[in-house]
Formats: sequence, C-alpha cells, structure tokens
Amino acid sequence: MIVKARRFAFSADGVAMRLATCGRIFAFAVAWMGLASAPAFAQTIDANSKIEINYYPPKSLKYVGTLERLKQFQFLEQLSQFFSPLRLPHNFSMATVECGFVNAQYVPSRRRIELCYEFVEAVERIAPKQGETSEFSYEDIVVGALVGVMLHELGHAVFGMIEVPVLGREEDAADEISTFIALQFNKDIARTVVRGNAYLYKVWYAFGAPLYSDEHGTGLQRYFNSLCLAYGGDPNAFADMVDRGELPKSRAENCAREYQQVKNAFEKTVLPYIDQEQMKKVQSRPWLKLTPQQVALLKQQQQQQSKLFSLAVCNRSAITNVSVALLVRLISDPQKWRALGWYSIPNNGCNLIGSFYGDRAYYYAEGNNGKVGWHASDTDKTAAKQCIDPQYAFDLVAATRCQQGQVAVNFVRRDVDPSIAGITWHLFGGK
Repeated sequence: MIVKARRFAFSADGVAMRLATCGRIFAFAVAWMGLASAPAFAQTIDANSKIEINYYPPKSLKYVGTLERLKQFQFLEQLSQFFSPLRLPHNFSMATVECGFVNAQYVPSRRRIELCYEFVEAVERIAPKQGETSEFSYEDIVVGALVGVMLHELGHAVFGMIEVPVLGREEDAADEISTFIALQFNKDIARTVVRGNAYLYKVWYAFGAPLYSDEHGTGLQRYFNSLCLAYGGDPNAFADMVDRGELPKSRAENCAREYQQVKNAFEKTVLPYIDQEQMKKVQSRPWLKLTPQQVALLKQQQQQQSKLFSLAVCNRSAITNVSVALLVRLISDPQKWRALGWYSIPNNGCNLIGSFYGDRAYYYAEGNNGKVGWHASDTDKTAAKQCIDPQYAFDLVAATRCQQGQVAVNFVRRDVDPSIAGITWHLFGGK
C-alpha cells in the first residue's frame, strides 16, 4: 500500500522523547469496550453535553491503526459518559492526538485534555512482560494507568475552570484528584486505577536521577503519596499494601488524616459542580469489568511484549534533512516483513521511532535532499534489497516487485536484543 503523503510531513519537534507503535493491539480500548458486550445496564448514561470529543488524524503512518481502533472502540465517548456528572461553567474537549512527545496533558488555552498516542505506546511498553516477576498485573497497567492519567488531567481542567485555590503544587493536587475520584467507586475500580498509577510512579517516573526542579514530585514521592491516600480512604481494600511493606507502617498511621484533608477540600471546591443523581448512575456501572475474551486479549498482548524492542535513530553527522526507512516485522503481524518510511531525524538529534517485533531490523537513510545516504553495499550478504519511494511515505510488503516510481536499495541489517527496553542506532558520516 502506498500512502500519498509528503515525504517530510512527519513532525520532528520534541522527538527525543518519542515512543511510537506500528499496528499493535490497543488493549486498553478493548478493556473499556467490555461495556459494549456486557448485559444491558439498568440506567442509561448520556454523554456530557459540555464535552466535545475529537480523534485527530496522526501526522505519522505509525499511528493510523491506533486511531482507527480508538474510534472503533469509542474510547472518548466512554470517557464522556464517565465524566457526565460534571457541571462545569465552560465547555471543554478531549482528544486523541499525536503530540510529538510522550505525554497526556490539559491545554488551558484550548480547554482540551489530550491523550497522546505516544503516551499510550509508552504505557504498554513498560507494562510487565509475561513471566516477569512483578507485584503489578498487566491489567493494572494497560487499564488503570490510562484511566488514572485522564483523571489527573481532568483535575487540571477542573482547577482552571472553577478557579480552585491550590496551596502547593498543582501537579500534586491533580494526583490527589485522580486517586480520590477512583476511591468513590467500588473496590475493583479503585484498586485498578490506584495500582495503575502506582506502577507509573514507581517503574517509569522514578527511573533515572530525580529531576528536583520539575513541577511534578519525584516518582517515588508520587508513588507513596498515592498509596497513602488510597489506604487512608479505604483501609480494608488496600491493607495488603501495608502488609507487604509497599506502604511503610510509619506513613500508613497518618493516611486517614491525609485522606480527610483531600475529602474536605474536594467537598468545598469541586462537589458543588457535580450532579449527585447523575453521579449515582455512574457509580452503579461496572466500568472496568473485563469479559473473559478481553482478559484473553490482554494476556496475548502481554505475551507479545516479550519479543518487542523500541528503536531510536540519531543523526550524529553534519548531514541535514535526514530521513530513515525501516524494514521490520510489525507487532500486528510478526510473520510478515514490511518496509516503512519516511521518518524524519532532527539535525544533530534523535527520533525515538517505534516498537517492533523480533531480533533484527534493517534501515536505509538519506539526507541533503537525497544526495547522501546510509545503505549496505551490493557485496554485503546480510543486506536486504527492498523498494523505497523517493518522494512519498510508504508502507510496503517486503520482497515485492518495485512499483512505478519506486527504486530498490540495500537496507543495512542490525541485530537487536528484544530484552533491552530501548535500542538506539547512530548515523555517522554517510555515503
């Protein structure tokens, strides 16, 4: 399939932190759509009329499949129903969008909550692989973490629209809102969201040296704060965290008071903007209950993670306007090889391109408007001769005959170790 897109249409802004996906199963959307296959509910929940939803087309080919699945599973529609009790003074919107970086965010100037495709990829990528020893389940991550981050961004939206006075960092208050709202539902929902958030804080946000200048707390601070608020709100549901030592007993002793502080603040500032009758309807619905079929899909998704690797490409040369094409096995169909391109690489920078399947991949790159390239020689027996389109983005089945306007080039082979979380290829010189 040839996709008619301008060659350098891919965004390279902020790409040093990008993560992407190539046609993978969007397990979280499947989990949400457990509602569609469940028995009819006693009460109908209408979407919030003040929330506009948009599925923005991605700039890169790698996210087209994710967009279509999100729309098919009505991801934002479900969230609009979940947020239906809110009666805020302003309209706002929720959108799925390619951001150019890994994030989920509330944009005050647009009054829009954005779920970045890159963030979804990152959450799936860091979730525990099958056979990996972890105190967290895969379901906690792909379901709970994404629900939790949307509740966090909703907190920012609420603070701004009703001008909630916040003492301390707003990011801390948004974390508290996320956990507090989750606790207003049944035990299963609360545990899924709390443990999903906790995994992000402990495994992802706490990775590497703490950035003390950041507006967010450090990863481990956010981890313990969330567990404490959860335990303070429902000691019976979260007693196991104290028993296992996840939450120190010295901190747990004061958690009921910490929860009461958040509850008092919520009741005085946010509760007047919530329709109580509508909230009862939402609370009565089993939002995160998975069917056996969806659990099986989650297990399949987790098993696939064991042979995945994330690939970044960096331009370490003086050559400008560099783009790279890849020959890879896709996550969605690892039995087939495909040639994908073009991905822009910033001048003297990197693009963390995506996640792929297997133990090897191939690349071809060129720059200076196609005058300089990186490719294998004709005598390189490890190379793979594949078709590219010099002018347009492409997505081609490997080893097919070149079409009109395409040319055959030698892709360079690189062996990879899928057990390594991230792999980076550096481009030097050029031929």
